[in-house]
Amino acid sequence: MSTDAAPPIPAIQTIGLTRYYGQMAALTSLDLIVNRGDLFGFIGSNGAGKTTTLRILATFLAPSSGTAKILGHDVVTDADAVRHIIGYMPDFFGVYKDMEVTEYLDFFGACYKIPTAQRERTVNDVLELVGLTEKKGAIIGALSRGMQQRLGLARVLIHDPQLLLLDEPASGLDPRARIEMMAILQELQRMGKTIIISSHILSELQTLCNRVAIIEKGRLIYTGPVQ
Repeated sequence: MSTDAAPPIPAIQTIGLTRYYGQMAALTSLDLIVNRGDLFGFIGSNGAGKTTTLRILATFLAPSSGTAKILGHDVVTDADAVRHIIGYMPDFFGVYKDMEVTEYLDFFGACYKIPTAQRERTVNDVLELVGLTEKKGAIIGALSRGMQQRLGLARVLIHDPQLLLLDEPASGLDPRARIEMMAILQELQRMGKTIIISSHILSELQTLCNRVAIIEKGRLIYTGPVQ
């Protein structure tokens, strides 16, 4: 009798993933595997298909053909299960600028049905994780761009997702804020999170990620170790 254990389920697996907008192919037959615990760089120029891929993985966009699974759950037929185990941060996300930081996170905690008694502790934990504890009473509109990005990251961590889908999380940040953001992502990887981070700048991710994929005009041209 064979004692071979079943191979581990990848964090992300896409097979032949394709998406058309009208006649234009934004994504063509993408076969991609991201393993659990990876800090995975998804690299390509603007318009290469990165955002389309992440939006499909986040269940916001249906593929034209092909399949995508998150920890074994199909993003189309099992979308609710997928939404509970991912945190998705788009490249541009709205913040309620007149709200206080804790109020904003408490609101999203309520959306995820985190019990009231538990929410305050959860909000404090994610603020500590992203280095915003001192800003908990601040009005969001008064925060710097870098702090607003970190608040966006705190928001996607509120329900303790296993997988983070981050679309250009360092875009528009000054060099110091960029370094701070990368340090937070490394800490999240150490905590056991799987992270896929898109960027159009390879040098930005080469010291951060253990594996990368390079996409051009909707087609995968490389996947593997950074070296």
